[in-house]
Amino acid sequence: MNRFNNVIFGQKAFVVKGNKVLIMKRMDADVFSGYWDVPGGKLESEDTLFEGIAREIKEESGLGLTKILLMMSTSKFTGSMGDHPIIFRNIYLCLAEGEVKLSHEHSEYLWVDSEELVKYKFPDDPDLQSVLKRVPKILKEIKNEVNYLEIF
Repeated sequence: MNRFNNVIFGQKAFVVKGNKVLIMKRMDADVFSGYWDVPGGKLESEDTLFEGIAREIKEESGLGLTKILLMMSTSKFTGSMGDHPIIFRNIYLCLAEGEVKLSHEHSEYLWVDSEELVKYKFPDDPDLQSVLKRVPKILKEIKNEVNYLEIF
């Protein structure tokens, strides 16, 4: 289950095209089935952080990661399933290309104007909710040709 001493490393990606954000509806999931979400999941033991998020984007949406623009959040929390693992998670803002082809984990997808994100039912996750509220402002300020991770 890709754990070390009951720790999981997870990642999510807000994939953007202009002012639109890719959201996907979770289906038949152990948690948050029927909720909207963004691509993401657990790191595999051989993944680097960037390989892991590229793999999750590809597996869940069929899109190929072209650039990570920004890390919008990093958090630590206790998971709700089983033995309540400790989860460390990064949330990125990314560019990707290709045609959306959903995995079996999702029933539908939308490209949503960033200002409209708060109208959709996302998991009750304080960190994710905080990022959802900040995305419209970030997209107004960010330049897609800059890799903000390289600045630091």
